[in-house]
Amino acid sequence: MTRVNIIALTIALIIAASCKNNHEFKVNETGVEYKFIEENSDGIKPKIGDVVTIKMRYTFPNGDVIEESGLFRTQLKKPTHAGGSIENSIAIMHKGDSAIFKINAFDYYTKTRGISLPEGLSADDKLTFYIRLSNVTSLNEFAKEREMAVLSDEREEEKMLKGYLERSNIQVEPTISGLYIVELKKGSGAAPVPGKMVTVHYLGYFIDGRKFDSSYDRNEPFKFRYGVGEVIQGWDEGVAKMTVGSKCKLIIPSHLAYGSVQSGPIPPNSTLIFEIELLDVEK
Repeated sequence: MTRVNIIALTIALIIAASCKNNHEFKVNETGVEYKFIEENSDGIKPKIGDVVTIKMRYTFPNGDVIEESGLFRTQLKKPTHAGGSIENSIAIMHKGDSAIFKINAFDYYTKTRGISLPEGLSADDKLTFYIRLSNVTSLNEFAKEREMAVLSDEREEEKMLKGYLERSNIQVEPTISGLYIVELKKGSGAAPVPGKMVTVHYLGYFIDGRKFDSSYDRNEPFKFRYGVGEVIQGWDEGVAKMTVGSKCKLIIPSHLAYGSVQSGPIPPNSTLIFEIELLDVEK
């Protein structure tokens, strides 16, 4: 072999070794075992408390996928354990980075998720996490986004309510709280007494007509203690205007129902309509 060829071979081996080292997992001072696929060193790094948008897949040691998510947002919290946690892993990334991490299975399940180690895994096994960090938002910025989203949802709810009232030719004035009470049938019995049980039948549906609940379908009247907060505010206020034998339609804006939170099949910021028949009251 000529001297030139020896030099060329040496250079090739150095380059090959360098490339191999670039693909080896590294360990940082927190114990995170990591390897970057894409690294954007100019991007923002998340801090504890920031809201991060990530896409994540993680696998068993044999490569079988445990879980794979689309993009989702979560708040970066303090590390749940020493020795390389999922929080430490995300904290070393920049916006736009993709990386692979190896995390102790026992620590991840018992300390991060607070559940038992699944069968088939030993305490020394490591899970492999593939994470892409798409965005980093400060908690203040996130709060502003949520505030704007809530305002937008409230405006949309108001628009839909107005359209429903016009289509249904409902001309009753709302109460001071914003509740609409439409009398469907007069009653002649007793009025409910605060703190006492009342018995009703009801049908609940959304503004677009989709039913979400009905005591009639179950053939089982519903009982609750009136006036003590056992039901949504719109119910307590509406039932207060009824007497036994009466039937009313209550149009309940979300601030008198479940507000901006999801409740079972009811989405946030939903105006609810209930047709309620008062069957009996406790005296």
